[in-house]
Amino acid sequence: GPPFCDCWQHGGSCPKPPPTPAPGPRVMLNEWMDIRAGDPFPTRALIKALGQSLNTIPGQNPDQYVALWYQQGEPVMGRVWNEGGKVAANFGWFNNEYNKNVGSIQLLVELPDQVRGFDYAWKPFKEAAVFGEKEWYPVHVEYHKGDISPCVLTVEGGKQILGKVDVRNERATVAYNGKEHIFVGPTVHPFVVLCRKARPGQKFD
Repeated sequence: GPPFCDCWQHGGSCPKPPPTPAPGPRVMLNEWMDIRAGDPFPTRALIKALGQSLNTIPGQNPDQYVALWYQQGEPVMGRVWNEGGKVAANFGWFNNEYNKNVGSIQLLVELPDQVRGFDYAWKPFKEAAVFGEKEWYPVHVEYHKGDISPCVLTVEGGKQILGKVDVRNERATVAYNGKEHIFVGPTVHPFVVLCRKARPGQKFD
């Protein structure tokens, strides 16, 4: 039954239940937390590639989380994972793989359902890249050369790995095995991009 007695409705002395609080304003921004590679792995919920363990390349941790790193002012999306309780990171930039001494990075936090005014989902590149009004918008960091979004790439042998895509320029890259692997044009179309959609009654600024 209800946690409050309803005898107040019939002249009884029990207190009225408190009014249901109106829902507060919902968070409409992505939340990035600052951390350093090598720090203890965070306890907060993070956005995980495809929301599951990936069928990934041998030697890579299948539980990959969205990360952002700045290199000479350029946003670079990559991945982190939990390596023995510490943050390990990997980014591809200018044909190179960076996974040592990357320093300060940001991780995309999965905000609690009740405070978020939007939902995340991994969507095919072609859906994410539609121009103009659409239901799902890529999570991205704007940069004068392109818009950089988290992307799960499918590489040789059908293996999945978290890297980045420039949706505007149809260019996706991911670093592993010592180098940055680059895909352009139609080869990018089968990949999936992290997107978000405003919930009913909510809108992005």
